[in-house]
Amino acid sequence: MHSFKTYLNEAKVDKSTREFKAYIRRSFPMVKFTNSSRGAFHVRFPVTDSEANHRKLLKKYGIEVREYPLTPISDKFPTVLLVATKQLSPSIPRGSTIPWVNNAPSASVKGAQLFGNKDLTPDNLGLAGKTLTVPNIIQTVGAKLRGMYDPATAKQLTDMMWRSAGSGDNIRNENNFAVKDLAKVSADFGEILAAIWTVSNLRFKEVHFPKASNERLIDFYAIRFGIKYPISVKSGGGGKVTIQNIIDAINRRAKSADRNDMTNEPSLAIFKIVNEYPMKEQMFELHKYMDTEPVRILARIMGVRVPNVNLDTVLNFVDNMPREDLIRVLEPFWRSMNTTLTDRIKNDEGDALRLVLSPLGENIWKVLNADKDIQDSLTRVARQVTLIQVNVNVSKVAIKIKHNYFKDAEFQFGWAGYAAKNKLGFKMKVTN
Repeated sequence: MHSFKTYLNEAKVDKSTREFKAYIRRSFPMVKFTNSSRGAFHVRFPVTDSEANHRKLLKKYGIEVREYPLTPISDKFPTVLLVATKQLSPSIPRGSTIPWVNNAPSASVKGAQLFGNKDLTPDNLGLAGKTLTVPNIIQTVGAKLRGMYDPATAKQLTDMMWRSAGSGDNIRNENNFAVKDLAKVSADFGEILAAIWTVSNLRFKEVHFPKASNERLIDFYAIRFGIKYPISVKSGGGGKVTIQNIIDAINRRAKSADRNDMTNEPSLAIFKIVNEYPMKEQMFELHKYMDTEPVRILARIMGVRVPNVNLDTVLNFVDNMPREDLIRVLEPFWRSMNTTLTDRIKNDEGDALRLVLSPLGENIWKVLNADKDIQDSLTRVARQVTLIQVNVNVSKVAIKIKHNYFKDAEFQFGWAGYAAKNKLGFKMKVTN
């Protein structure tokens, strides 16, 4: 049923324009048209071919494509003007016009995105707090999608769900989404695709989606014989997970303490430092815990013992020395880490601390990743968490899904850099 606003819009349109719209619909019976008069009376249908080809096709029907002279009807899809180049019927004289919105995903306006941030997450698509089978997930999400997007977009996303219910980890899935939109599909809608795939391929019965993403490491629970198995979903090659998320997961899922005492694990000591100290302080504490050569050299340069190297003593040292002298005395410190600072950083008079802290931060994650004791400890700690990670990557031709148990993943520390002001990060990378 048309809305009252749509009725008013159509009432103001002359007969030739309405007939022109009907003519276009009759001329292309295989095309999926969308009923929409939002913005202005127009015809809306998707054409995925090149602009040159669809201009050529329309020309065969006596229709020319011209630039639309008014404000575009859609902010996501291009608006052009269709013009009758001859009399198409007694009621459609030459010169009759109607705007056309090409709502094919591949035709989306440059710079515009079909999907906003978090539009395609389970929370936003009606799954939060629900326990559902695969058909129920597809039915619930499909209904939401049809209310949010044009039929072509909703159908392509729904097709992805049905295909993810099949077997295999490299699923053929040709679509017309732009690359920038596929990134959103992988990151957000990927949680739903992963849930469907997990149930269908790993012998689970149904899925529970936590309310409002309360559990930061866990995206959903796959259920088998009444037992909930936590699943973490990432897009691309893996994802950063905060240290606090790891600690929370371990606390929730740890085996009994009398069987596995984790208090002396070196990786948990690293986690504790990162969790308790702000970014700047933690870099000094991490280097002291690992007893690195750079922190020993820094202590000698400052004329203090290693335990006394901290944010306060370093600030006092760098702020009370002329920049040229500071650069000179820090050269051995930088060489110990094979670090070369740019002239811009060296000459930034407003931030002398960066000369020390930035190299320490860039060095510590490499030290941790190269330390076998730390890596072995990470493996032991991870085995306390019965967590499955599913990696989803949606391209224009396929949905690629990998899965691995948290305990079998490759663990890597990383840091976003001094300017980002972030703490040490932690990444789980799927390797199979």
